[in-house]
Amino acid sequence: MKWLLYRRFKKWIWLLACWTAMTAVIITLDTLYPVDLQSRSLSQAVLAEDGTILRTFADDNGVWRYPITLDQVSPNYLEALLTYEDQYFYSHPGINPAALVRAIWLWLRNGHIVSGGSTLTMQVARIRYPEPRTVSAKLKEIIRALQLEWHYSKDDILTYYLNHAPFGGTIEGIQAAAFSYLGHSAEHLTDAQAALLAVLPQAPSFYRPDRHPERARQARDKLMHRLVVLGQWSPAQFEDAAIEDVQVSNLPRYQTAPLLARRLANQYQDQNIQTFIQAQWQQQVEELLRGYVRGIGQQVSAAALVVDNDSGKVRVYAGSADFEDDKRFAYVDMVQAIRSPGSTLKPFIYGMALDQGLIHSASLLMDVPLRFGDYQPDNFNGGFSGPVSVTTALQKSLNIPAVQVMERLKPVYFFLQMKQAGIELQLPGNARPNLAVALGGVGTRLEDLVYAYTSLGNKGNARSLRFSTADSASQQPLLSEGAAWIIRKILFDNEANVAGLAVKTGTSYGFRDAWAIAVSQHYTLGVWIGRPDGTPMPGHYGQVTAVPLLNLIFQRLNDQRPVPAMPDSVTETDICWPQGEWVTQDCEQLKRAYVLENTIPTTWYSTLARQRAFVGSDFLYWQAKDSGLRVTPDCQIPALQQTVTVWPAPLEHWLSPELQRDSRIPVWDPRCHSPGTLLQQSVLQIRGVDDQDAFQVRQNQNIQMDLYAQGGDAPFYWFLNGSLLPETGRRIQLKDLSSGIYQLTLMDQTGETDRIEFNVLVR
Repeated sequence: MKWLLYRRFKKWIWLLACWTAMTAVIITLDTLYPVDLQSRSLSQAVLAEDGTILRTFADDNGVWRYPITLDQVSPNYLEALLTYEDQYFYSHPGINPAALVRAIWLWLRNGHIVSGGSTLTMQVARIRYPEPRTVSAKLKEIIRALQLEWHYSKDDILTYYLNHAPFGGTIEGIQAAAFSYLGHSAEHLTDAQAALLAVLPQAPSFYRPDRHPERARQARDKLMHRLVVLGQWSPAQFEDAAIEDVQVSNLPRYQTAPLLARRLANQYQDQNIQTFIQAQWQQQVEELLRGYVRGIGQQVSAAALVVDNDSGKVRVYAGSADFEDDKRFAYVDMVQAIRSPGSTLKPFIYGMALDQGLIHSASLLMDVPLRFGDYQPDNFNGGFSGPVSVTTALQKSLNIPAVQVMERLKPVYFFLQMKQAGIELQLPGNARPNLAVALGGVGTRLEDLVYAYTSLGNKGNARSLRFSTADSASQQPLLSEGAAWIIRKILFDNEANVAGLAVKTGTSYGFRDAWAIAVSQHYTLGVWIGRPDGTPMPGHYGQVTAVPLLNLIFQRLNDQRPVPAMPDSVTETDICWPQGEWVTQDCEQLKRAYVLENTIPTTWYSTLARQRAFVGSDFLYWQAKDSGLRVTPDCQIPALQQTVTVWPAPLEHWLSPELQRDSRIPVWDPRCHSPGTLLQQSVLQIRGVDDQDAFQVRQNQNIQMDLYAQGGDAPFYWFLNGSLLPETGRRIQLKDLSSGIYQLTLMDQTGETDRIEFNVLVR
């Protein structure tokens, strides 16, 4: 009975045994020689917000290979590929027995391989595990194809092919081929382009369209004809596609925002790095920079940033003027370079002073020669304006008022507030913050300045710059909403600036850096122009060099809207000069001011370095009833106490005669006057020449120095090298000086003195 059963089912038993043995062998081989679809190293592509490629980077072997998924590939390419390479791809187990038999028969009949009989899965196995083309290698390829089908889905296998198929030279994958040969993504292929790229991997060097366009056309047309024969295409579709020439781009090198791309590629290992760059603006700005610097001079570069105020997204990032021009240090990213900011920090000095209750927008400041200890700054234009408001000082970017405010604010406080908000200011060595920070005596970067200025468009909060989607959104408070609004309004109302923008310019010492930073309704813009090696550009400064370029960039943004509404913390009111307070009956000059939190501080009448002076607007003195002259309080002559409004003493030279102290305060009555007990009007200072000044004149040239006494009480006593001069008034002239070092001493009747030294060289 058993024998009969065996004979009856003998064939099936042997088939089962063979199948079991084969399965055991396959499982054993699969265990000993596992397969995977681990991707080769991929190229990096830095993309604009709309997906446009900004710049690409080959892998470590110089191969261009960009990642792509099935849904990112044009459907007509997939149709052409499967029709040409493997029309039974989604139904076979990894190999096509009929195709293999046909390939073997053709091989035996012709004596050489005519058709490989490979499926797409087998091609993937060959790409993943390359070996010389031998019979044994073909057997391994078949086994690995079966393994791949066992472990992976059809879509996984097809995706690997799309990313690794050879397309000639160092180009691999459909995306790299589309970008390199056609200049656009594989998501947007015409029928003719899809057919061309489908046949190319079969013989990439032979059909390479940039070298052999006629061969490529013939192979493409052959595939398109096959699509018609198989019913995939209509004859009309073939005719339309056949008209299209094999047009290949010149293997484009994507170089938009190249320095940002390099920065992000070094920072992230992602294959596709998505930025927020607005591709059209970026290209326009790069073209602007290239043309603009050519009109300035050799070795001049430029940088520009445009940032969204609400989100911190960087829309334009141009790190150099021309990435192809090494003479302009094209490889140096001036967005990140440490440079002197010039006057661009002044808005934040005034903004912090507003928050500290030290000033309002019309506070009276002194644009006159002032010495702050051993530091005596000058204005950029070398002149002085006398009494100025905070608004005027900021709009004209005056140096001395800014230092005056910084002195009250304290440089260390300013430095730490900026640092706490995330703005790094670089000090040399172990130096401590000092008053020179107000005028650019510190190092910073364009991106730090733009980051700080976003606070003026974001209610006082500085928005962190977001260069890519990997950067999270964050913000840090820098100013109050009211202070930010006042500073922005002052800059916005400056007639010298671009309409629609709140602009601040800056120029570093020696004309090395020209800056323009601006805030519009939705964007913050920053421009730097200079030579990256730090050599000067004489005659080029922020207002004349950087602002025109800033304006050209702003015109591309189409963002001309008014400033935000005034916040509740800000009010507009009338104040008086010189007091700086509310309007009073004896108001001499009426000013309109924006005040923060109803805080109206009084005018500062001196610098902290010279506090011995009388520091109020109300000057009290005793006046004799009979003579009307000034007397001391202990004088035995009948007298009345009088009060008169005075302006800060350093402004005397810039005031009209009726406003000067000599016109308001009577001279001393000779009957009752004790210099030792006199009230001091103000600090006595020599003006017209500074301490340690040097003058060089020719032999036949007469030197004449016009000097005057600021502050103090007349009469005045002038001493030149210890000898008393005959003049006793506020003004003197020194003439016909020979070579030598001179010491000039001034003393008033109270005994207050000032002394300077200067050097004269006659040649």
